[in-house]
Amino acid sequence: GYNYDVIVDAIFGFSFRGTAPREPYATAIANMVTLQYQTQQQSKPILLVSVDVPSGWDVDGGDLTGTGFCPDVLVSLTAPKLSSKKFKGRHFVGGRFLPPAIAEKYGIKMPPYPGKSQVMEI
Repeated sequence: GYNYDVIVDAIFGFSFRGTAPREPYATAIANMVTLQYQTQQQSKPILLVSVDVPSGWDVDGGDLTGTGFCPDVLVSLTAPKLSSKKFKGRHFVGGRFLPPAIAEKYGIKMPPYPGKSQVMEI
């Protein structure tokens, strides 16, 4: 068995675009894919959680390089990126960081965070 329940993927930032990840990142991503596959049939599979954009995904187009990486959970920071349209899993948006004037300028609809909550499942 494994001594952990969750792997947090935060290798790349939201500016990652289109080219295949180079080493040692390509191996790290491949290992996460393998581990996810190997533990899916277990009673308690390891949960993969990506921050903002899954590593190796193009910020706009998703898994354009064919890494096969698809985390179980995505936590978008501030607002979902275009690639999140291709994500299949639990999706959360976190943070009230976006000033209303910027949201209005770019046509970003912020979720209606309840109370003082900083995270919302979408």
